[in-house]
Amino acid sequence: MNAVTKTLPLPPLTSDLLSQIDRKIDNTFSTTWKSIGFNNLSRQAKFSKRSGTPVGDVTYLLMLWVWLKVDSVAMFSKDALLSFSAAKKDALYDLLNREDLDWRKLERLPAKKVLNANGKNQLSAFVIDDTVKTRRGKKMPGASSHFDHLTARCVMGQQVVTLGLANDEQFVPINNELFISQTKQQAVGYLFNDGRSIAAKRYQQSKQQTKPQMVCDMVARAIRGGINADYFLADAWFATKPILRMTITHSLVAIVRIK
Repeated sequence: MNAVTKTLPLPPLTSDLLSQIDRKIDNTFSTTWKSIGFNNLSRQAKFSKRSGTPVGDVTYLLMLWVWLKVDSVAMFSKDALLSFSAAKKDALYDLLNREDLDWRKLERLPAKKVLNANGKNQLSAFVIDDTVKTRRGKKMPGASSHFDHLTARCVMGQQVVTLGLANDEQFVPINNELFISQTKQQAVGYLFNDGRSIAAKRYQQSKQQTKPQMVCDMVARAIRGGINADYFLADAWFATKPILRMTITHSLVAIVRIK
Protein backbone atom coordinates (compact mmCIF):
# COMPACT_ATOMS: atom_id res chain seq x y z
CA MET A 1 0.00 0.00 0.00
CA ASN A 2 1.15 3.55 -0.58
CA ALA A 3 3.66 4.71 1.99
CA VAL A 4 3.07 7.74 4.18
CA THR A 5 5.87 10.19 3.48
CA LYS A 6 6.14 11.50 7.04
CA THR A 7 9.19 10.18 8.84
CA LEU A 8 9.01 8.19 12.07
CA PRO A 9 11.28 8.67 15.10
CA LEU A 10 14.37 6.49 14.92
CA PRO A 11 15.10 3.95 17.68
CA PRO A 12 17.33 5.35 20.49
CA LEU A 13 20.40 3.28 19.59
CA THR A 14 20.16 4.30 15.94
CA SER A 15 19.57 7.92 16.88
CA ASP A 16 22.61 7.89 19.16
CA LEU A 17 24.75 6.44 16.37
CA LEU A 18 23.67 9.07 13.85
CA SER A 19 24.14 11.96 16.30
CA GLN A 20 27.87 11.32 16.73
CA ILE A 21 29.74 14.44 15.60
CA ASP A 22 32.36 12.57 13.56
CA ARG A 23 29.81 10.26 11.95
CA LYS A 24 29.05 10.83 8.26
CA ILE A 25 25.61 9.28 7.83
CA ASP A 26 25.78 8.88 4.07
CA ASN A 27 29.21 7.19 4.23
CA THR A 28 28.05 4.83 6.99
CA PHE A 29 24.90 3.97 5.05
CA SER A 30 26.79 3.42 1.78
CA THR A 31 29.34 1.13 3.45
CA THR A 32 26.61 -0.92 5.13
CA TRP A 33 24.61 -1.11 1.90
CA LYS A 34 27.59 -2.56 0.03
CA SER A 35 28.63 -4.97 2.80
CA ILE A 36 25.13 -6.47 2.94
CA GLY A 37 24.93 -6.63 -0.86
CA PHE A 38 21.60 -4.86 -0.97
CA ASN A 39 21.48 -4.49 -4.76
CA ASN A 40 21.74 -8.26 -5.14
CA LEU A 41 19.09 -8.78 -2.45
CA SER A 42 16.72 -6.40 -4.25
CA ARG A 43 17.10 -8.50 -7.40
CA GLN A 44 16.30 -11.63 -5.36
CA ALA A 45 13.16 -9.85 -4.16
CA LYS A 46 12.29 -9.25 -7.85
CA PHE A 47 12.55 -5.47 -7.67
CA SER A 48 12.95 -4.20 -11.22
CA LYS A 49 12.32 -1.23 -13.52
CA ARG A 50 12.04 -1.08 -17.28
CA SER A 51 13.78 2.26 -17.73
CA GLY A 52 15.17 5.31 -15.98
CA THR A 53 17.15 5.26 -12.74
CA PRO A 54 18.01 1.66 -11.71
CA VAL A 55 15.64 0.27 -9.09
CA GLY A 56 18.53 -0.41 -6.70
CA ASP A 57 19.51 3.27 -6.78
CA VAL A 58 15.94 4.42 -6.10
CA THR A 59 15.58 1.96 -3.20
CA TYR A 60 18.89 3.23 -1.81
CA LEU A 61 17.66 6.83 -1.95
CA LEU A 62 14.36 5.98 -0.23
CA MET A 63 16.12 4.24 2.64
CA LEU A 64 18.72 7.01 2.92
CA TRP A 65 15.85 9.51 3.17
CA VAL A 66 14.63 7.77 6.32
CA TRP A 67 18.11 7.72 7.88
CA LEU A 68 18.67 11.41 7.15
CA LYS A 69 15.43 12.14 9.04
CA VAL A 70 14.11 14.59 6.42
CA ASP A 71 10.40 15.32 6.90
CA SER A 72 9.18 14.19 3.49
CA VAL A 73 10.28 12.84 0.12
CA ALA A 74 9.59 16.28 -1.37
CA MET A 75 11.90 17.99 1.14
CA PHE A 76 14.56 15.31 0.63
CA SER A 77 14.36 15.82 -3.14
CA LYS A 78 14.66 19.57 -2.76
CA ASP A 79 17.48 19.74 -0.21
CA ALA A 80 19.61 16.62 -0.56
CA LEU A 81 18.73 14.42 -3.53
CA LEU A 82 21.15 16.04 -6.00
CA SER A 83 24.01 15.31 -3.60
CA PHE A 84 23.52 11.58 -4.11
CA SER A 85 21.85 11.03 -7.48
CA ALA A 86 20.54 12.62 -10.65
CA ALA A 87 17.17 10.96 -10.04
CA LYS A 88 14.08 13.15 -9.71
CA LYS A 89 11.52 12.93 -6.92
CA ASP A 90 9.01 11.37 -9.34
CA ALA A 91 11.23 8.26 -9.46
CA LEU A 92 10.94 7.93 -5.67
CA TYR A 93 7.16 8.42 -5.66
CA ASP A 94 6.74 5.98 -8.57
CA LEU A 95 8.53 3.22 -6.64
CA LEU A 96 6.52 3.91 -3.47
CA ASN A 97 3.30 3.69 -5.49
CA ARG A 98 4.14 0.38 -7.18
CA GLU A 99 1.60 -2.30 -6.28
CA ASP A 100 3.64 -5.30 -7.42
CA LEU A 101 6.73 -4.98 -5.21
CA ASP A 102 7.22 -7.40 -2.31
CA TRP A 103 8.54 -5.13 0.43
CA ARG A 104 8.08 -7.95 2.95
CA LYS A 105 10.65 -10.04 1.13
CA LEU A 106 13.04 -7.12 0.74
CA GLU A 107 12.82 -6.60 4.50
CA ARG A 108 13.34 -10.28 5.31
CA LEU A 109 16.32 -11.01 3.02
CA PRO A 110 18.83 -8.55 4.59
CA ALA A 111 17.59 -9.51 8.07
CA LYS A 112 18.36 -13.16 7.29
CA LYS A 113 21.80 -12.26 5.95
CA VAL A 114 22.71 -10.23 9.03
CA LEU A 115 21.47 -12.98 11.36
CA ASN A 116 23.36 -15.70 9.51
CA ALA A 117 26.55 -13.65 9.64
CA ASN A 118 26.41 -12.68 13.32
CA GLY A 119 24.04 -14.98 15.14
CA LYS A 120 25.10 -18.54 14.38
CA ASN A 121 24.68 -21.19 17.08
CA GLN A 122 23.05 -18.76 19.52
CA LEU A 123 19.79 -19.13 21.36
CA SER A 124 17.33 -16.74 19.80
CA ALA A 125 13.76 -15.57 20.21
CA PHE A 126 11.04 -14.14 18.04
CA VAL A 127 9.88 -10.90 19.66
CA ILE A 128 6.51 -9.36 18.83
CA ASP A 129 5.22 -5.95 19.81
CA ASP A 130 2.87 -3.25 18.55
CA THR A 131 3.11 0.53 18.50
CA VAL A 132 0.42 3.12 17.80
CA LYS A 133 1.46 5.87 15.41
CA THR A 134 -0.86 8.84 15.88
CA ARG A 135 -2.03 10.50 12.65
CA ARG A 136 -3.59 13.96 12.60
CA GLY A 137 -5.77 15.34 9.85
CA LYS A 138 -9.34 15.13 8.59
CA LYS A 139 -8.59 12.52 5.95
CA MET A 140 -5.83 10.04 6.79
CA PRO A 141 -6.08 6.93 4.56
CA GLY A 142 -5.74 3.68 6.46
CA ALA A 143 -6.16 5.30 9.89
CA SER A 144 -8.53 4.02 12.55
CA SER A 145 -9.12 4.32 16.29
CA HIS A 146 -6.68 2.51 18.62
CA PHE A 147 -6.18 2.45 22.38
CA ASP A 148 -2.78 3.91 23.16
CA HIS A 149 -1.38 2.36 26.35
CA LEU A 150 1.18 5.17 26.70
CA THR A 151 -1.50 7.86 26.99
CA ALA A 152 -4.31 5.57 28.24
CA ARG A 153 -6.76 6.94 25.68
CA CYS A 154 -8.07 6.19 22.21
CA VAL A 155 -6.31 7.97 19.36
CA MET A 156 -6.67 8.06 15.59
CA GLY A 157 -3.73 6.53 13.80
CA GLN A 158 -2.17 3.32 12.60
CA GLN A 159 -0.96 0.39 14.65
CA VAL A 160 2.34 -1.11 13.54
CA VAL A 161 2.92 -4.76 14.52
CA THR A 162 6.63 -5.63 14.47
CA LEU A 163 8.26 -9.05 14.47
CA GLY A 164 11.98 -9.26 15.18
CA LEU A 165 14.56 -11.79 16.26
CA ALA A 166 16.75 -11.24 19.32
CA ASN A 167 19.84 -13.10 20.49
CA ASP A 168 22.78 -12.35 22.78
CA GLU A 169 24.25 -9.77 20.39
CA GLN A 170 21.46 -8.03 18.51
CA PHE A 171 17.83 -7.42 17.68
CA VAL A 172 16.94 -7.55 13.99
CA PRO A 173 13.49 -6.52 12.67
CA ILE A 174 12.07 -9.10 10.28
CA ASN A 175 8.59 -7.90 9.35
CA ASN A 176 6.26 -4.96 10.00
CA GLU A 177 2.54 -4.94 9.34
CA LEU A 178 -0.16 -2.29 9.65
CA PHE A 179 -3.21 -3.25 11.68
CA ILE A 180 -6.36 -1.24 10.89
CA SER A 181 -9.18 -1.65 13.41
CA GLN A 182 -12.89 -1.57 12.57
CA THR A 183 -13.50 1.48 14.79
CA LYS A 184 -13.68 4.81 12.91
CA GLN A 185 -11.89 3.22 9.98
CA GLN A 186 -10.89 5.62 7.20
CA ALA A 187 -10.63 3.78 3.91
CA VAL A 188 -7.99 4.42 1.30
CA GLY A 189 -9.58 6.88 -1.08
CA TYR A 190 -8.41 5.34 -4.34
CA LEU A 191 -8.81 2.09 -6.24
CA PHE A 192 -5.90 -0.29 -6.74
CA ASN A 193 -5.00 -0.90 -10.36
CA ASP A 194 -5.06 -4.64 -9.68
CA GLY A 195 -7.03 -6.06 -6.78
CA ARG A 196 -4.81 -9.17 -6.90
CA SER A 197 -1.58 -7.18 -6.46
CA ILE A 198 0.68 -7.49 -3.41
CA ALA A 199 -0.26 -4.00 -2.20
CA ALA A 200 -4.01 -4.64 -2.55
CA LYS A 201 -3.79 -7.96 -0.69
CA ARG A 202 -1.74 -6.44 2.15
CA TYR A 203 -4.27 -3.64 2.51
CA GLN A 204 -7.15 -6.12 2.74
CA GLN A 205 -5.24 -8.19 5.30
CA SER A 206 -4.55 -5.11 7.41
CA LYS A 207 -8.32 -4.49 7.62
CA GLN A 208 -9.63 -8.03 7.86
CA GLN A 209 -7.14 -9.92 10.02
CA THR A 210 -7.11 -9.87 13.80
CA LYS A 211 -3.76 -9.18 15.44
CA PRO A 212 -3.34 -12.82 16.56
CA GLN A 213 -3.94 -13.95 12.96
CA MET A 214 -1.44 -11.37 11.76
CA VAL A 215 1.21 -12.51 14.24
CA CYS A 216 0.75 -16.19 13.34
CA ASP A 217 1.21 -15.37 9.64
CA MET A 218 4.30 -13.23 10.34
CA VAL A 219 6.02 -16.01 12.28
CA ALA A 220 5.09 -18.61 9.64
CA ARG A 221 6.52 -16.42 6.83
CA ALA A 222 9.75 -15.89 8.76
CA ILE A 223 10.20 -19.65 9.28
CA ARG A 224 9.38 -20.41 5.63
CA GLY A 225 11.99 -17.81 4.69
CA GLY A 226 14.68 -19.62 6.65
CA ILE A 227 14.66 -17.58 9.87
CA ASN A 228 14.21 -19.76 12.95
CA ALA A 229 14.15 -19.21 16.69
CA ASP A 230 13.98 -21.15 19.95
CA TYR A 231 11.61 -18.90 21.91
CA PHE A 232 8.66 -16.57 21.40
CA LEU A 233 8.54 -13.43 23.57
CA ALA A 234 5.50 -11.17 23.89
CA ASP A 235 3.49 -9.18 26.41
CA ALA A 236 0.13 -10.15 27.87
CA TRP A 237 -1.88 -8.85 24.91
CA PHE A 238 -0.45 -11.62 22.70
CA ALA A 239 -1.00 -14.44 25.23
CA THR A 240 -3.98 -15.77 23.29
CA LYS A 241 -4.92 -19.36 22.51
CA PRO A 242 -4.32 -19.03 18.72
CA ILE A 243 -0.83 -17.63 19.29
CA LEU A 244 0.05 -20.24 21.92
CA ARG A 245 -1.13 -22.98 19.55
CA MET A 246 1.07 -21.43 16.85
CA THR A 247 4.14 -21.62 19.11
CA ILE A 248 3.48 -25.31 19.75
CA THR A 249 3.10 -25.96 16.01
CA HIS A 250 6.47 -24.34 15.31
CA SER A 251 8.21 -25.88 18.37
CA LEU A 252 8.75 -22.47 20.01
CA VAL A 253 8.94 -22.03 23.77
CA ALA A 254 6.45 -19.26 24.57
CA ILE A 255 7.49 -16.75 27.23
CA VAL A 256 4.48 -14.49 27.71
CA ARG A 257 2.71 -12.72 30.51
CA ILE A 258 -0.68 -14.34 31.05
CA LYS A 259 -3.64 -12.00 31.06
